Amino acid sequence: MYNLLLTDDEQIVTDSLAFILEKNFPSQFEIFKASSGSEAINICRSNKIDIIFMDINMPGLNGLEAISEIKQFNPSAVIIILSAFDKFQYAQEAMALGAYRYLTKPVNRNLVTQTVRNALGIIDSLQGKITNDIEMKEKLSFVSSIVESDFIYSSIYPGSADVKDLHRYLEYFKISEGQYFYLCIELHGIGQGKNYETYLAVRDILLKSSACIVGPFMSSRIVTFFPFENSMDLDAAFIWQQELVREIFSAIAMKVGTKTKIGAGIISSDLNDTVRSYNSALKALNSISESGGTNFAMQTEGSGKKLVVDSAQSEIHLLNRLNSGDVDGTKSLTLMWVESLFDSGLSLDLVRNSVFRVLVTARSSVNEVQKGYSSEPAFNNTFSILNSCEDKSSILEYVLPQFVECAGIILRSHSQKENPVVSKAKAYIEAHLSGEISLEQTADEVGVNPFYLSKIFKEETGGNFIDYVNFNRLDKACKLLKEGDLSIKEVSWECGYSDQNYFSKIFRRKFGVTPTEYKNSIQAGSSI
Repeated sequence: MYNLLLTDDEQIVTDSLAFILEKNFPSQFEIFKASSGSEAINICRSNKIDIIFMDINMPGLNGLEAISEIKQFNPSAVIIILSAFDKFQYAQEAMALGAYRYLTKPVNRNLVTQTVRNALGIIDSLQGKITNDIEMKEKLSFVSSIVESDFIYSSIYPGSADVKDLHRYLEYFKISEGQYFYLCIELHGIGQGKNYETYLAVRDILLKSSACIVGPFMSSRIVTFFPFENSMDLDAAFIWQQELVREIFSAIAMKVGTKTKIGAGIISSDLNDTVRSYNSALKALNSISESGGTNFAMQTEGSGKKLVVDSAQSEIHLLNRLNSGDVDGTKSLTLMWVESLFDSGLSLDLVRNSVFRVLVTARSSVNEVQKGYSSEPAFNNTFSILNSCEDKSSILEYVLPQFVECAGIILRSHSQKENPVVSKAKAYIEAHLSGEISLEQTADEVGVNPFYLSKIFKEETGGNFIDYVNFNRLDKACKLLKEGDLSIKEVSWECGYSDQNYFSKIFRRKFGVTPTEYKNSIQAGSSI
């Protein structure tokens, strides 16, 4: 049976089409009806719709806007346009959005029947191809995952395989021998019954980040082997390793949302060293605090000197605050990040390299929002200035005003360009943080459709409505906790969280500490 949606604000149209379809295609369709574009979107989100009849001119969200949204999450739906207007512009827009046919009202019964019959042929053909592709991919994926698991097991447990066996595994995966390291990834807070789903999401992140061999999910951990060419010297390889792990950690935090720990092992070029490299990654993992984060165990070959770095999380938070135009947050997180770089044990040259890389990222963010901003003169002097910085205070003196300037430019750019509807919505959210806030309530307050508000809110802010509300509630919580006048329960209520346990949970997920720990650290004179 196929799912078919009839969308028209005139009930007589949907009833007539339903009658034609039930008579000519008995028991072949489950028919859904919608009287607006918004209702059609909601039905398509809740059901896998195969064929959609869509009127163009409807109150609120029109048919073309609805198609544009539906095609984003259901690109295989066959769209048949209905319109009382035989206008070339409408037809052109509809076809550009991927519509199959453009029919003008009143529609001939035979034309409807033939159009639907042709659409069914397209669906059957597409589903057959998809089924064959899926079956082939599943077979290949199943075989590869077995070999991957065997390689990981053989390489990390002493005596499980010799070097010749490991060479054969690498040949199977078409990996040329060079340098490599292991990552130990530990995930906590996975929802009940979501282990496999979470594993697939993390696996996808890892495989997109670089060519690697991903092990199975064992006791909340995933062991991954990362090979790369011998063209980099050890210091360059270590910098590349740090950047890669930061990207992976950030992607898991954003897309999976679990508490994550990542331990990165020593870099080696000898396959006799796999057990030692894995154990160093495991040791780095075990040294991470319960709040999550990253650690790197980097051993310079032959020297026995070990470096441990724990600054990736601070860097991610710094760039997030800078990109949102939060000047005060950028200032405090710059201090924290530079502090963590020097506490990590990195050489001064590696600290300078990290600072330069993040400066480049910050200036790129500014260039994206303000095309007229020129950073060329600053770049011409950056290397020489950083090379003259010999300690933490001189580096801070140089980078702090630059990061603050970048955040200020982004803030001004946001305020100049912001849609007035979004500005009103933000003002409403700010005034009601302690109460219930919903997309529907806010849309009604600013006088627009909820779907439209959701769309432009994401375009303007880069995030969805609920994330923005939660961010501002947690930001307010930090301010109240710093003031120290209210209890944790009172702060929770003031920020719109009636459940104190839930408030503590999302606060810790966001900042890595509980509200109580945050409050105590402020009172003790330290910063989080």
